[in-house]
Amino acid sequence: MDPTDLWRRPERSAVGPKPEHSRERIAAAAIRIADQEGLSAVSIRRVAASIGAGAASLYRYVKSHDELVELMMDTVSSEYQLASAAGGPREQLLDLAHQGRNIMQRHPWLAPLLLTRPSMGPHSLRYLEAALAALGTVDLQGPAKLQTVAMLSAITSAFVQNEMAATRPPEPEGAAANRGQYLVDALQAGDYPHLAAALTGHTGDGHPEEQFARIITNYLAGAGVPA
Repeated sequence: MDPTDLWRRPERSAVGPKPEHSRERIAAAAIRIADQEGLSAVSIRRVAASIGAGAASLYRYVKSHDELVELMMDTVSSEYQLASAAGGPREQLLDLAHQGRNIMQRHPWLAPLLLTRPSMGPHSLRYLEAALAALGTVDLQGPAKLQTVAMLSAITSAFVQNEMAATRPPEPEGAAANRGQYLVDALQAGDYPHLAAALTGHTGDGHPEEQFARIITNYLAGAGVPA
């Protein structure tokens, strides 16, 4: 099944009994489970139990697990404050990127998904429309604008995943030391002079918020998005 079939069906049938549940309630329950336990804990049976329903009854609203994930992704896209972006094209896209980072941090299961299966629901399409509107005056062709927005999301997703990896429990001391010594030995062999030069005197790039803003700004400038 194509999970976007979800958006081709009306939420409520014009005939039959009044629905007992709603996509909104189902999505909220699934998101709550994923935020607390990870996406792997989300199933139609688990979500149904959390709202006091039978699994079979939920198939009236979502036909598959993929549709459930599609609904979750689109629902969290509603957290964007699309009217808040101001300034030139670069500033507007930077604002959307900051919002995206915050949303992915609130929902840690989201960042990896955005790299492989972007949502096509109404909230997601409104975000895409707002990002393209920010590029409205930029001298880029339509496909290039779409690519710019897609890369913005991909960079944000990668940054957030790196942030989450940094907060995981550290490696055992011996494993970390072995890894560090391996890198030292490889660099001293002289086969990687550019990597050695890049790491020489490296003291970090400041607060993550500043790092993120710099990365996004540099990308947008390189993509031809003016300030």
